[in-house]
Amino acid sequence: MAPLGDPPNYSTPKTLGLALTSLLGALAHFTLGALDYDAVGRYLGLAVMLLAGLLLVYGVLTLIRYAEAVTSMTDPHARTPMYDTPHEWLTYRMGLGLNALAAGSALAWALSGELPLWHAAAGVLNVYAAWLAWKSRPATAPDS
Repeated sequence: MAPLGDPPNYSTPKTLGLALTSLLGALAHFTLGALDYDAVGRYLGLAVMLLAGLLLVYGVLTLIRYAEAVTSMTDPHARTPMYDTPHEWLTYRMGLGLNALAAGSALAWALSGELPLWHAAAGVLNVYAAWLAWKSRPATAPDS
């Protein structure tokens, strides 16, 4: 549990960085998936584009949670506590998993696709986002 008075996890610069790098990684995978679609096959290409779609949704939701946390810190009549909620604990683990999967797919596409340097760059972006998710996660799961 975070000590009383500490800012909520969602309001930290790491969360903002996680949201933005997840969004950029998703857009990179969409673009590269469309450009390099023929090199890897239809089903793998569709799977990676679906993964990019999930990563895009994750990035948007995390960005919304960041904005809500920042604005709620100045709310004189806060309505709900922002510590140790189940979705806060799961959000960072989902970010870690989605970005790790996207980094793995970027590595596979870098080895077999026609644009290896671009896929490797997208993979590096996902590795950075996964590192941010790992460093931002709450220490323990909530009780509820």
